[in-house]
Amino acid sequence: MAALAMCCGIACVLLGLASSARGDVHARRIVALLDTPSRRHPLAAEDGRIPLLVRVPPGVSARARGLLPLGDGLAAVHLDAAALPAFLQANPDLAPTVSPPRRALLDASGAITHAPAFRVHTGLDGTGAVVGIIDTGIDAAHADFRDAEGKTRIAWLIQRGKPRGLHPELEERFGCTAKGQSPCAILAAADIDALLASAPSSAPRDPTGHGTHVASIAAGNGGLANNPLPTYAGVAPGATLIVAAPSSAGFSDPDIINAARFIFDRADALHMPAVVNVSLGSDYGPHDGTSELERGLAALIGDGEPGRAMVVAAGNSGALYTFGERGPYGVHTEARSSEHATTRVPIGLPGLAGKIDGAGFVWLTFRPGDEVSVGLDGPGGLSISPVAPGADGDDEDDGDGDDDDLRAVVVNAIAGAQAGIAADSNSAVVSFSGKWDAGEEIAILLRGRGDAQLWVAGTGDAGPGVGLGVMFERAVKFGTVGVPATHPELIAVGCTLNRKRWRPLGAAGSLELASFGGVAEPMVDSLCYFSGAGPTATGVMKPDLVAPGAFVAAAMSHDADPRSSAGSIFSAFDCPDEGDRLCHLVDETHAINSGTSMSAPQVSGAIALIFGRDPTLTQRELRDLLTASVARPRGLVPFDYQQGSGELQLDNVLAVLDSLPSLEPSVAHSYFVLGAPYLRPDPSHEVAGVVELRDAKDAVVSSVADGELTLRLHGGVASRPLTRVHAGMWRFAIAAERGTGGGAVTVEVLFRGQAIGKRVMPIAVDAWAVGSGVNAVGGCSVTRMEGGRRGECARGVAIFSELAVLLGAFGALRVRRRTRRAESCEDFRSV
Repeated sequence: MAALAMCCGIACVLLGLASSARGDVHARRIVALLDTPSRRHPLAAEDGRIPLLVRVPPGVSARARGLLPLGDGLAAVHLDAAALPAFLQANPDLAPTVSPPRRALLDASGAITHAPAFRVHTGLDGTGAVVGIIDTGIDAAHADFRDAEGKTRIAWLIQRGKPRGLHPELEERFGCTAKGQSPCAILAAADIDALLASAPSSAPRDPTGHGTHVASIAAGNGGLANNPLPTYAGVAPGATLIVAAPSSAGFSDPDIINAARFIFDRADALHMPAVVNVSLGSDYGPHDGTSELERGLAALIGDGEPGRAMVVAAGNSGALYTFGERGPYGVHTEARSSEHATTRVPIGLPGLAGKIDGAGFVWLTFRPGDEVSVGLDGPGGLSISPVAPGADGDDEDDGDGDDDDLRAVVVNAIAGAQAGIAADSNSAVVSFSGKWDAGEEIAILLRGRGDAQLWVAGTGDAGPGVGLGVMFERAVKFGTVGVPATHPELIAVGCTLNRKRWRPLGAAGSLELASFGGVAEPMVDSLCYFSGAGPTATGVMKPDLVAPGAFVAAAMSHDADPRSSAGSIFSAFDCPDEGDRLCHLVDETHAINSGTSMSAPQVSGAIALIFGRDPTLTQRELRDLLTASVARPRGLVPFDYQQGSGELQLDNVLAVLDSLPSLEPSVAHSYFVLGAPYLRPDPSHEVAGVVELRDAKDAVVSSVADGELTLRLHGGVASRPLTRVHAGMWRFAIAAERGTGGGAVTVEVLFRGQAIGKRVMPIAVDAWAVGSGVNAVGGCSVTRMEGGRRGECARGVAIFSELAVLLGAFGALRVRRRTRRAESCEDFRSV
């Protein structure tokens, strides 16, 4: 599924197509069962074709098969649904996968990240480094992306659309002119400058506005040509931009990988290090780093690629919702399966009523060795009895010629890693499509021995447009970091509250945030209630770090100005004055938006600055450097597993790079975090931990003597001992013994015998055995849904709700634009 990673997004469905003769039949089923003549195929891209990501066997030429090579054994092709059977028959040795589109995940931050101070102290501003943006596009005419002479700062751009023939060799190499690929045009800086001078309306634009905002946060200069002292400069205002805009709506996995290839290729041609920002993603996928999208992106970086980095948004799916007595609803849950009974996992459309037309996609990940059969139960007689691992099943049209029938397919651990399931991932996929009544329940059926982690995503009316979309009725917050952010090597970034007050354009006074996620009088630098939480399905701590992302002011695309575009992502539905939709504008060309999409470019810009110091750093070195340099957020941090190691802090980067001397460690200023809310009674099920040692001035501690830092456990085992990663940072992991369910493990980290912190970790077979404590702390209660409108916020609900649709960011996540949006779970007041 190639949806956007802007961090608001609808899930991606990595439903794969098998390569064997038996898989050939299954592949046709996946596409055909979801296809009805009366509507666009739910897996189709903007042009109506289905994008396939293809695994090519060694020794086989991708181009000879009509495919676009993407590297690491992957290739791409876009086909009409009707052409798929012939393609599979002609290429029985290929293993294609298809997924729903990835979606976009939707100033004062410098006071938190200390980026301005870093630039002043070092003289580095990103000059000599490339910031690559994969997003909806960029408003090339915006002053933030032009230098003091008015010339463009965009060195190269690739965008979906008719090829212009200005760079035919490049357009051929990246598939722009190939029949079976996404059409695209490639422009160099000189081409953009020529268009800006002679035909501004033909220059690159960004109708959605998401990409322009993201690029500005990472590398905008605040409009230097108009103001020598700009207010809204990005983190690396001197960096060179390379932009890839493969879509303005849903993003396919092949197009995302091809976009990253283009950015690194052009950066290599410029002899510059590059960081690629991916503020796109979805909830559908294995969440263990084995998706083809994640592996394809990770293959472009790594220890053998110095001067290359990639940053991804963690996603906005950490929200939980209650409707009266029902809930918590959310995109992720887990369930324990028994051989003696069938477990039902209900899926609903919270708050909606009436007939809906859409599709739902569920990914299930099991632990190695688990053997669980998977089925589906739904309205209108829809029924697929649980199918065993290595098998598939479906419920097809009843033959009455009615398109309204629900169609469904289950693929359970098909041998050969088909259906998007990698050979090293024990997973199943379920998809259903058609029309059904929103009040009728659909349920996943589980039977067998094992534990299931499940994620759900939807498209059409079942996506986050008309309402919140398909969700599990008993959901959990942890495990909600999206794909592709779950790959261990990709730097995943969560969100903190950037500001709580600003003066809207033309207003006499300021606007102040009175509540945030149901928490009254919120503190700046608190975790965003909607930010995706870790860990991954394999226990890897994610996100890696957090950065300011809620209410960030940055460049506003001309085409997304809410004064002329009613459906803009900057149209605010929470302004104190009734009828006012413009309170997120801060000046004529800058506006407020929120999401982990806004957090990721803070880190991408920081990496561009660091490249100015050492352009040979690798992805792993940069990740360790950034996570060793973090600070504990100063606001509300209800869950360790939502923050990763801590918050971006550029002040500490030089101290870590140069191992600068520090004061003695302070136990009051040091801290440790754990990457999950509970332990399982299984020593192979690790929970990762990180220790950050700081002195009394919050500076990174350069060194400590052996034995001075210790880990003390009561009731558990250290599966990985304390290990130094960098100055000031240590990692470890803990586990619980078998037969200890219902107990607890006390975790203490001590410096010279003094406790830095203490945690009590419950031991349970699943989250429901732990109790509500894994989700408790303030939040939002949804009281009604009318025409896509969410009800008022309630205080004190026992769910720390994370709304995946925060303010204007909600519009960027939708499959189709609407003038009415869900109200946000924030309250404002004029001051």
